[in-house]
Amino acid sequence: MALILCEEGDVAAAWAAEQLRHRGVAVDVVTSDALGAATRWVHRVDSRTADVEIDLADGRLIRSAAAVPILNRLSLVPLRALRAAAGQDYGYAVQEMFALYLSWLHAWPAPVINRPAPQGLSGAYRHPSAWRAFAAEAGLAFRPWAQSSADPPALSWTTSEPAAATAFVVAGRAVLPPLLPPTLAEPLIHVAARARLALAGFDFAHDAKQGWAMVGASPLPHLPAGGEAVIGALAEALGA
Repeated sequence: MALILCEEGDVAAAWAAEQLRHRGVAVDVVTSDALGAATRWVHRVDSRTADVEIDLADGRLIRSAAAVPILNRLSLVPLRALRAAAGQDYGYAVQEMFALYLSWLHAWPAPVINRPAPQGLSGAYRHPSAWRAFAAEAGLAFRPWAQSSADPPALSWTTSEPAAATAFVVAGRAVLPPLLPPTLAEPLIHVAARARLALAGFDFAHDAKQGWAMVGASPLPHLPAGGEAVIGALAEALGA
């Protein structure tokens, strides 16, 4: 049994759930909206233990006492109820809800791919320059990145060019498409470890001058690009 936590409309999460079920893995998909509509939350933390109890509105129960592995693809805390009830304290309420999610997903006693970070619920969202710093440290070729104060802020979250191939790291294991050389495996594992991600996707482009070079990376990769190889690695990481 495994849980997939995701946003409504996450096509990659739905695909992963279907493929894992085809492999005989029991998968329960829980969306952010379902968590936001939960009828009961309990999260106790003391100096020795932490536990979690969530009662979903449809009757499903999430219990740390019966913990199962989680594939975490959450992007945002659920905001619908907060918008309706928080009033002038909305901003404060969002931060408190984020802290709750950060805590319970860190306290979850079974494997979580990916655990949250202060910069993102499914792992830290990093500026392209930060990913390139990790790549340089690992000896991984990458396309240069330049951005000025005159550029639109949204440029920070776009890749510099379309990807010709996507590689993945799943729980310390590199999953490479046939196009990419196997020598990329160890550098990619290093980058994912530096980013503290159990699951990461890396986009590559190719030209005659530089060969294969990284053009982007994400803690929320498009899993179908990895096909059966990624599903096999996920199934293994989830203990299935």
